[in-house]
Amino acid sequence: MYKSYRFRIYPNEDQETLIVKHIGSCRFVWNHFLDMRNKRYAETGKGMTYKEMALLLPALKKENKWLNEVNSQSIQQVVMHLDSAFHGFFKKIGKYPVFKKKANGGSFAVPQNFKVEDNHLIILKFKTPIRMFVHRKIEGHMRSLTVSRTSSGKYYVSILADTGIQTPEPKEIEAESSVGMDVGITEFFTTSDGLQIGNPWNLKKSEKKLAKAQKQLSRKTKGSKNRNKAIIRVATIQEHIANQRMDFHNKISDILTRQYDTIITEDLNVSGMIRNHHIAKSIADAGWSSFFSMLKTKALSRGKNMIEIGRFDPSSKMCSECGHIYALKLSERTWTCPECNAFHDRELNAAINIKRFGLIKTGVPTDSGELTPVDTVTSALSLLEKEGIRQVKWLKQEAHVL
Repeated sequence: MYKSYRFRIYPNEDQETLIVKHIGSCRFVWNHFLDMRNKRYAETGKGMTYKEMALLLPALKKENKWLNEVNSQSIQQVVMHLDSAFHGFFKKIGKYPVFKKKANGGSFAVPQNFKVEDNHLIILKFKTPIRMFVHRKIEGHMRSLTVSRTSSGKYYVSILADTGIQTPEPKEIEAESSVGMDVGITEFFTTSDGLQIGNPWNLKKSEKKLAKAQKQLSRKTKGSKNRNKAIIRVATIQEHIANQRMDFHNKISDILTRQYDTIITEDLNVSGMIRNHHIAKSIADAGWSSFFSMLKTKALSRGKNMIEIGRFDPSSKMCSECGHIYALKLSERTWTCPECNAFHDRELNAAINIKRFGLIKTGVPTDSGELTPVDTVTSALSLLEKEGIRQVKWLKQEAHVL
């Protein structure tokens, strides 16, 4: 099983210059071959293979002498990544490759010949080790690394390690250890056992500060030092918002995969929903796609199950007590079933139905273990409190707010 680690690095002036050279060289090679492939396809209707691009590398390096100042393996990796990007596009699992911009930071890969010793990173072409903050132990054999630069000017290294541990087999799906989860805008998610976590609104809280910084940036003269400083200020605020969102997703996904053996969610068309300009900003602020991606990765590594129900299943408008389909409006947060008079919270009812649909999909009986034991919810609440997650409610009890 592979595991990735990300650490902050602190290069000195000479090291920073060489890192920038590596990133710039990789960006140049990517854009060069992408342009070449686009032109060839326009002329002949055919692209280029990895072998064809690799054979052109020596001539490109001879023509541009400065490419020899950086690690040759990093340059080769760029060609491999571009070829992989095209394969992903043709398999419909990725977007069409685009040209890289200097303003977006950038990165370069080192597939081998590197070491981590005494909080320092040793890479070929770098005469001295780069200072590195190792905040946790790297387990397993290090296979490759990627050095990246953010838009705000910070440097990070991502290390891929082979732990030698086999991916655990998924646990048996049982109703008692399963949970349904409904995500929303006002509430980040609600589980079928009544656990509800509010949206942290990271972007909304920093929106005024970000708008002020962007306004100041728009007034700076292009190419001036003050404009470059303003660009970094805007990038720093955006990076802070992204880090807050990632930290929240990380803590929540960690608790969910520890407390439950099976997590059942709805297959949401996030890309389609975000086209609605009324809710697009709120959906982007919540970051559903990145949250589900993180949740699936952790569930796989811990032998837990992730089940998705169909996006057209009537999870919100079906009564979880009698099965009546109610003409539910988007503005209705609570409703009463006209058939059995059961009172429903919109999110909780949807989560209960999502769990039921997911269990039916896998052939697991739903007549037992429909509600998660109280001790499981209490344990989750204590973990959330320990992690500092606020706006937490347990809908099965009376306004239990941390």
